[in-house]
Amino acid sequence: MLNSDVTPLDPSANAAVPGAQGFAMGLFQKLKDSTLGTTVAGFRRNVRAWATDFASPTQFNRPGDELTSRVRKNLSYFKGNYGILAGGVLVFSILTNPLLLFSLLFLSALWAYLLMFRPKLEDGSLAPLTLGSKTLSGFEQKAALGGITFVTMMITSLSSTIFWALGVSVCFIGLHASLHKTDTHEVDPEEFGAVPQDAPPV
Repeated sequence: MLNSDVTPLDPSANAAVPGAQGFAMGLFQKLKDSTLGTTVAGFRRNVRAWATDFASPTQFNRPGDELTSRVRKNLSYFKGNYGILAGGVLVFSILTNPLLLFSLLFLSALWAYLLMFRPKLEDGSLAPLTLGSKTLSGFEQKAALGGITFVTMMITSLSSTIFWALGVSVCFIGLHASLHKTDTHEVDPEEFGAVPQDAPPV
């Protein structure tokens, strides 16, 4: 005998799943078609093969008289790889400093709240904020948070961390660009300053 107490499934619950998927796909498509999406897609096209090209031992030798030309070509050809490495060094530097990581997350949350969630006036500026007997305008709120950000950067040594990561990246990139061969590169000459042959005379 069938149990008549079984509650039938709610059709709206199943309908919510395709609706959520459609929303997610629409959001992804908008992001893909945005300026950020186009920039990321262009950046990915500039990332060369890591194992068979960028780090292949057979692709390195001592530079000769073509050192300057080699460096310029490699900087253009491997700009995607160099960008990823520089970003990776910076992220690693931040992750290994818990105080700096917490400070960045805290400051990011404050700026996101100020710029995205604080009430705004009709002209788009931030609504005044009252703290006790003091009323801060939108500009004063940004200035105050900017001061907090500056002091926090000094306390957590954010600037020195950035310069350290930048220095390490520049040294590695310079060494790699000097030693990597350019025989097999397919680089547009215009990318590193050459004048096209069909360009009109200046």
